[in-house]
Amino acid sequence: MEGNVSRFHEEQHFHDALMGLLVLAMIFIVGVTVLAVVLSRPNDALLLATAPVVVVLVAALISLSHLDVDVTDSGVSIAFRHLWPTRRIAFGDIVGLEVKHYRPLIDYGGWGVRLGPAGWAYTTGGDVGVKIRLRKGLPVLIGSRHPHELEAAIRSAVEAQVTTPHRA
Repeated sequence: MEGNVSRFHEEQHFHDALMGLLVLAMIFIVGVTVLAVVLSRPNDALLLATAPVVVVLVAALISLSHLDVDVTDSGVSIAFRHLWPTRRIAFGDIVGLEVKHYRPLIDYGGWGVRLGPAGWAYTTGGDVGVKIRLRKGLPVLIGSRHPHELEAAIRSAVEAQVTTPHRA
């Protein structure tokens, strides 16, 4: 999608509460590790000593990752940097879209890249986004802090493609 005119761009980072939970988990694991060392259980201490490293690596990966949503002349691009491959949706594949309030845990099982009863979701937090119905396949929900602008950009591009004859 490089070289195309951008109709919309949004960069989103994971919700601060998720990062807070990771920090609390790390503190808990470090505390348990120290306790195991104090109680002279070296086998448990070695095992638990690796847990903070794993938690820190996961927290670092999540803090570096972000959701990029781009609407260009060639389609919609959804990229969860450092976590998931980029998904591209051509305007010709879109048969409907709407701004939608959703229940992250019930509809999709949480935040991130999710496949739930309501289809695919790409979210970092919140409970509003743009739901895209596709010609083939499951619907795709893109969480957004600017859902009306995202929906307008996609709708405008889809309508422009319908009214503009295709070049051979």
